[in-house]
Amino acid sequence: MLNRIAVLLKNSPSNIRGQITNNHITLDISGEDVHYWSPQLNFRVEADEENQHHSVVSGLVGPRPAVWSLFLFVYATIGIIALFISFFAVSELLLGKSSNLLFAFPVALLFMLTAYLVGKYGEKLAKDQVDLFKQFVRDAVYFEGEKQH
Repeated sequence: MLNRIAVLLKNSPSNIRGQITNNHITLDISGEDVHYWSPQLNFRVEADEENQHHSVVSGLVGPRPAVWSLFLFVYATIGIIALFISFFAVSELLLGKSSNLLFAFPVALLFMLTAYLVGKYGEKLAKDQVDLFKQFVRDAVYFEGEKQH
């Protein structure tokens, strides 16, 4: 199966770049088609323990590590700031003072919703490239004489 994938990588479109390490394959979009939201495909090919003539393919299509890191940073930063502001606001309320800082929590939720919607927009921009990766995997696992689903 890995040999078949190696051949597919050599014959793949110029905008797909891949790397095979042991039984792990990483595919990226390269060239002019790359944009910030371009996805990355990581998958493994392993022998099926129950039937040695079959292989098990498992993987993940998702954002590149830089995008994952950015969203982790954004969500963590907003969450931590909202948590501390909320603690401070609740402390003031418990001391009998009025606090307008409680409005920071809905604002933080609005920022998180905005980050989520930006992520969904990026997902939509990457849809064609994700489909390209899915077709690559279908071509890699398709065997003569079997129906392709």
